[in-house]
Formats: sequence, C-alpha cells, structure tokens
Amino acid sequence: MPAADFTAMAELRQSLIRKALRYAIFAADSSASAVSAPFDSGGVLQTLPSGYVPVGFTTTDGVTFSGDMSNSDVESGQSSSPTRSDVETDTQTAQWVPQETNAAAVALYENLPLAGSGSLPELGSATWTWSRPKTPPTRYRRLVFIAEDLNKETGNAIYIVRHFPSALRTGREDEQWARTEALTRGVTYQAYIDDVLGTDSVTWIDGPGWRDLAPLSDEVQQVSITGGPTGGTYTLTFDGQTTAGIPYNASAATVQSALEALSNVTDGDVVCTGGPHPGTPVNVTFGGQYDGEDVPQMTGSAAGLTGGTTPAVVVTTTTPGGA
Repeated sequence: MPAADFTAMAELRQSLIRKALRYAIFAADSSASAVSAPFDSGGVLQTLPSGYVPVGFTTTDGVTFSGDMSNSDVESGQSSSPTRSDVETDTQTAQWVPQETNAAAVALYENLPLAGSGSLPELGSATWTWSRPKTPPTRYRRLVFIAEDLNKETGNAIYIVRHFPSALRTGREDEQWARTEALTRGVTYQAYIDDVLGTDSVTWIDGPGWRDLAPLSDEVQQVSITGGPTGGTYTLTFDGQTTAGIPYNASAATVQSALEALSNVTDGDVVCTGGPHPGTPVNVTFGGQYDGEDVPQMTGSAAGLTGGTTPAVVVTTTTPGGA
C-alpha cells in the first residue's frame, strides 16, 4: 500500500463548520399542512404552508435539540460485555426561551390553539385573556426551525431546516417578572411520529451557499484524427507548449505521456482514455493542478501526418471545467 498523507486522509475542511448566524422558529396547529419541500430544485428556500406563525426573538441560548435514547441489553455468562443490544427508545426534544409576548410564544407556553376558536386575537385589536382549564388538553403542534449560515467563500446563504410534524409540550420554565430582565416563557416540545410522514423529525440542508460547495467539473477534451492517415505524427499544443510528435496510431497512454512531457503538465494533471488513433478519439481529462478549472483548449497540428485524405487533428471540449 502507498504511504499515507495525513492531511489528505483527514480531509479537514473549515468550510463545513456550520453556525446558526440567524435562526427562526415557526409553529402551527396540527391542522396545518406538514412541510414536505422547503427548497425548490435549485436550492432556493420556499415559503412555509399557511398557518405557520413566527415565535420571534429568543434568548441567546437559541434552540437546544436534545435526545433521550435507551437500549435493552442481553447479558450472557460467557461475556463481560452485552451479547446483544436493541434500541428501546430514541426521542428528540427542542427547548427554547421566547422573549416576545406574541401570539405564538403565549400559545405555545399556555397550550392555546394558534388559530381558530380559543386562539388569541390579533395583536392589539382586543383584550388578550386566557384561563387554565380543569383538564389540560393534549394539543399537538407542527414546528419548523430554520437556521441561516453563510458560505464564507461566496457569501451565499446556507440553510438548515428541521421539522417536527407532530410535537407536544412536555415542559415549560418559570415565568419571571422583573425590571431587569425580559419577560420570558421557555418551553420544551417533544417530537412524536406523524402518521402520514412516518417520522418524528425531518432535516434538510440546502441553499445557494450549499450548492457552491459542490465539486467543480474537471475539463474533458477529445482529440480526434480525421482523414484516415496511414503514417506520420501529429502534435498537440496546450497553453503555449507543444508536444513532440505523437504517432498517428497512438494509444491513450502514448498521448498522455506526450502531454506529461510538457513543462506546464506534470504527472496527474491529465488522464487519457479511449483510442487508439486514428479510428477512435482519445479523451483527455484534466486534474491535478487543473482540477475543477476551465483550462485553455488544446490545438492540434496534422502537418506530420501522411496518407489518407487531408488528415486533420480536431480537438473539442466535451466537458467544460469549473462548471
């Protein structure tokens, strides 16, 4: 096996360290549509279905997603470690502390509907009032969490969208009134399986900045010999450098060797396939120092070819680099 390059093996990429530079929480009653496609085919963020309302500002702790998992182990007399383990429970919760006194924050804290009968009226249009029922209702919600980050190289947005299609309030923090702090109503919601979607949580990552991370295409140029020559040689010129004569019936390996002998091409910069000439084209794929780049198109000279009918060297770019 070849010697390892640790840096290459580790694949450390700062561009993949994500932060929630901005984030927002949205809530809807269970009657609202579940989110199925937060992005279009081009990675553009789409509006949420009708019925989702924003929670607004939260404390600097943001949103904490927690998990609770338990396993059932089988222990055997012949082993000090369990001989079998199966997942019994695997639940997910989201906890956050709203700072705004808006309809969404109050409804989520007090277990009120977000729309329809029993919901709070439009902000400022009437008195807000609610009372605690003798028997608290079991009220499932749909929750959406959206975080925005940036691709530091392009400046384009990267979005992380997490959807709890069926969530239930399982905890709430103390509501404290004080002159020195904002009035807050912290809540915890647990995700439950949605019968239609068949999951308790769906997460998407996309956006123009995410699409920018896709590897760029390596350029592929095709070298064809026309006119049916029966002897002689031809040359290829790449970015001002011209090869030595290449036999009219060269294999792909021979073409690759001729290109690698140029001062501006090193081993690994080109890979040639196809051939042999003159009947079959040779495909030249650029990599190495030209990886993912739009490189100059080669030109060919058929001056040294003999026989046939007006032989020529035709170079075409079949896959542009950098796309």
